[in-house]
Amino acid sequence: MPRSLQRIIPLLTIALWSLVIGHFSDTRGQDSPFNQAANWGGTGLLEIPNARILGDGVIRAGVAQALPYRWYSVGMGVLPGLEFSGRLTQLTNIQANLGSDYGDYKDKAFDVKYQIFPESRRFPALAIGLQDFHGTQLFPAQYIVLSRQIYPFDFTIGIGRDRLEGLELPLFEKVSFLDDLGLFAGVEIALHPRVHFLAEYNPIDYEDDRGAAGRALPEGATLPVNFGLKCEVYDGVTLGVSYQRGDTLGVSLDIQALLGQRFLPQRPDPPLNVPVDRRPFSERDYKEMTLQVSDAIHKAGFFNVSVYTDGSVLLAEFENSKYLSDVKAVGRVLRILLFHSPEDTRTLTVVAKRRDIPIVKVSIEPEHLKKYLLGRISERIFRKLIQVEFVKGSESSGGGFVGVEEDWRVNYMWDVKPSFETFLNDPSGFFKYRPGIKPFATASAWQGGLLHGMFDIPFYSNIESSNVPPPDAVRSDAWKYSGRDYTFERLLVDQAVQFGSRTFGRVHTGLFERMYGGIGGEILTFLGEGRFAIGLEADFVKKRMPGTSFEFEDFTGHTFLANVYYRFPDPDVTLRARVGRFLGGDEGVLLDVSRRFDTGVIVGGWYSITNTEDVFTDPYNRGYNEKGVFISLPARMFLQRDSAYRFTYAISPWTRDVAATPAHWQELFGMITDLSPGSVKDNMDELTE
Repeated sequence: MPRSLQRIIPLLTIALWSLVIGHFSDTRGQDSPFNQAANWGGTGLLEIPNARILGDGVIRAGVAQALPYRWYSVGMGVLPGLEFSGRLTQLTNIQANLGSDYGDYKDKAFDVKYQIFPESRRFPALAIGLQDFHGTQLFPAQYIVLSRQIYPFDFTIGIGRDRLEGLELPLFEKVSFLDDLGLFAGVEIALHPRVHFLAEYNPIDYEDDRGAAGRALPEGATLPVNFGLKCEVYDGVTLGVSYQRGDTLGVSLDIQALLGQRFLPQRPDPPLNVPVDRRPFSERDYKEMTLQVSDAIHKAGFFNVSVYTDGSVLLAEFENSKYLSDVKAVGRVLRILLFHSPEDTRTLTVVAKRRDIPIVKVSIEPEHLKKYLLGRISERIFRKLIQVEFVKGSESSGGGFVGVEEDWRVNYMWDVKPSFETFLNDPSGFFKYRPGIKPFATASAWQGGLLHGMFDIPFYSNIESSNVPPPDAVRSDAWKYSGRDYTFERLLVDQAVQFGSRTFGRVHTGLFERMYGGIGGEILTFLGEGRFAIGLEADFVKKRMPGTSFEFEDFTGHTFLANVYYRFPDPDVTLRARVGRFLGGDEGVLLDVSRRFDTGVIVGGWYSITNTEDVFTDPYNRGYNEKGVFISLPARMFLQRDSAYRFTYAISPWTRDVAATPAHWQELFGMITDLSPGSVKDNMDELTE
């Protein structure tokens, strides 16, 4: 195509955009319905991004193709205004030179976009983004982009560099620090609420791509304009067809949904429909009354229940195993107390426990709770009236309390967890897998103590590797433990203790995971209302023999780490830093961040900085930074009832020996944080659920 025509087409698009950017009538001021996936998985048109983003907590998975490129992608709104996506680009006409079993060349990339300003009635949406900012960086780009919606049109114009450098304007060419920038633009039209037409100026010079990517399309694009049509065939499911680069047919499929959305309608909790007895304390039999309240709390699904009174305070201690939200559980027990309390009750008090250890005390006057439940006082005022604090020991140990305690008994639960493990990007084959099930059981045999076992039953496994791990491998030989043998994944005793109202300890021994067994422990202190915590942990382990349950190899190792946590209330984000010595002998810091969404889903990731150059001699580990992502799904997503159980899965791009720690079945921060005073106050609205 003549160079002059290549300039005219995008200039016409830019001119059209400039005519409408100042038009401020009939704008909707929102990203929807123009926040669909581009080829590479981030929100955009086909090859260019727009200023739209996925909503907070919305996840999208997609596959697209415009040969020789094929994209597999996952994107998510991880924070308000922040979108993160990951993609795998397959070059179908380039062999990877890793052996015939591996197949075509494949490249992993991560993209991030931040919407600085959402669209308003008078101003367009503004976003900045980075594409392929880590790793091999075959497809890097940086950009700032504007989008303006005048329904049914959505206009986009941006300035980019690297792969999105696009059209060079004379002004950019004359200013040195702007000479590597260029413009890109496009428009999306809603022909129907479910059918959209897209047209864009495609700024990519494919022949200039780096490495193997540059050999995939050495002749470049025939025409720098792409056209497409997208149709939402079902809620959240979008099919696309496009004509790209002037000579290529493209297709796409994207599935978009709110992460954690329940697949089945939830059955409501049964109402409190027993008769109300509001006679004053002077007319009540304390034993009979506390027994009645205890039975009601048991019937609501809680255990380790004790109920007491001193003639003015009605107190209940309990442990939650029914609800994902501990604050919701506290609210249910408070309402049970309110329902059964004598008319002259001065205070309702609930003590929530974990492993039969009292953690937090919540106290409120009955009339204040009643007014809050009926909406007669605001949450702001209610926060000033309610008392929430850490507690140590039973609140009924003095002061003339009488009542009923539950007779100690072993509480246990068992279930079966579905399992699907993947092993990606090995030279012997890109995608390998291991489906199976993992039956498990947990029993609370005494206060603070749990017995836990999980048995690993694979149905099939083709996981193996052509990589030769170093002789002192810590994690780089993990694939050896993913065969077809049945084995105990975990079999351990875990004991938690309370040293003070804010200080806790934990010791565990047994089989920690498929690779390691031994003994370990931690101590953790919460500061303030529990949003900040510091502690120490250490593990002394021995490596297990692959494919066996109780045999060990000669390898031994240990860790010694300091832990620092901070939990932000809104959005619910937790930062953690582990500093010290890791299992492979390297020293440094392992950082992780996680976000809990209103649906109960938790997503997060981790990244390490350690002295690999001083410890490891092989190039496989030297200079490497351990990294990965994880997701924790509440079981209630798949049930018609609430549940406190979760399914947690983690993915690491590579398995190496850097910043390695033994897996911990439970940790103190995760056990305690949801019952901290700060968490209760931050989620006060859940008391009414």
